[in-house]
Amino acid sequence: MSGDIKPNIHQLGKHLKILLLAVLFACTLRNIGISIVDLGLPSFIIELEGSLISYGIVIGIYSIMQSIFQFPIAAASDKFGRRIIVLIAMSIYIIGTFLCFFAQTIRQLIIFRAIQGIGAYTSILQAIIGDIFKKEQHGKGMAYYSLSLNIGYFSGIILGGYISSYLGFRHIFSISGSLILLSSIFLLIVFKNNQMENQNSENTNLGSENNKTLKREKIFKLLKNSEVNITIFLNATRWFIFGGVVAYLIWVLQNYYGIDEITSSYILIIIVAFYVGFVILSSKVLDKQGPKKMMLIGQSITICFGFFFFFNFSKDFIVFVILTIAIGVGLALYDPAGSTLLLDVIVEIDPNLKGTGIGFNNAIGFFFGAIGPIVICWLGEYNVFFPFYSIFFLISLTFVITLTFVKDKYKHR
Repeated sequence: MSGDIKPNIHQLGKHLKILLLAVLFACTLRNIGISIVDLGLPSFIIELEGSLISYGIVIGIYSIMQSIFQFPIAAASDKFGRRIIVLIAMSIYIIGTFLCFFAQTIRQLIIFRAIQGIGAYTSILQAIIGDIFKKEQHGKGMAYYSLSLNIGYFSGIILGGYISSYLGFRHIFSISGSLILLSSIFLLIVFKNNQMENQNSENTNLGSENNKTLKREKIFKLLKNSEVNITIFLNATRWFIFGGVVAYLIWVLQNYYGIDEITSSYILIIIVAFYVGFVILSSKVLDKQGPKKMMLIGQSITICFGFFFFFNFSKDFIVFVILTIAIGVGLALYDPAGSTLLLDVIVEIDPNLKGTGIGFNNAIGFFFGAIGPIVICWLGEYNVFFPFYSIFFLISLTFVITLTFVKDKYKHR
């Protein structure tokens, strides 16, 4: 097969192409399920006599559990192999999702969402993609990953309003669980070997290394690296903003502007369409421009349009939607760039620690994503636009950090 590979171009074999498709399919269906739940959850909370704060907790507890279990599960995939660990984690996620369908009280829903969150398998999917692509194509791999997530979320928005309105809010969980079950079966069939079947020269010994205990000093070296920690902080801040604002935006549309679930889904379709479009644009230029430049561009756009939320005219519904779209565009450019930067730094240290590094990043990210809805919904109780003020200041902080501390040496040639 090596004779078919052109210099500096990584051509995937048939099995790796099918495996990549299965992983992206799993990412897509997971996010379809997430957005279906997001659209119907406000009605579910109100039916269970909950409040905006309990709404934030129901969303947040899921991400808190994801943050707690993301790192150990991803690190276990480095040690025991991707296949067995990802299937175990997906099974837990499926069980928790179906339990949410039967919740009769807010307390039960919180407990079942916590069980759902324990199944933290996204880092393993991301690590598999990192295994498949060589370092100089990490931008391409992470763009595929981000695109699959956003296409899934976009599709779920289309379905979510109708499912909640016509089938009932409980079915947001039954359908979500069914989709994850379908993706796990596909992955089970395609991912035949427990150890990653990788063609990359940088990971030639990955299979044998996974059978050994990872050396503690390598993991400590990774987690103590300043570039890794800076990148993780930048990614986590984006998680905080994205996780909090998406949840809050749905509540604002339905309860501040008085828009029904189906109409809310149409509005979110427009917003997410712009987001996905600019993720695609970012994927086309990321490997050429480098992650630092793309992060700065995305942050600049978010800052410029976020500034307008300080003026009263931003409360006009049309203006509000336009500003939200613009902020989404900025975050879209920021999204795959952060993941690419992290992968580049990890590979410089030890390519066999991609699962560990990504898992640690996602653990921190899910924690920030968990407190995002809680904090932002709490701020929204005082003033509907306080959350958007916080976005402006947070992105301004990430811009300064990116400009000052992120190095250009990881820019792809």
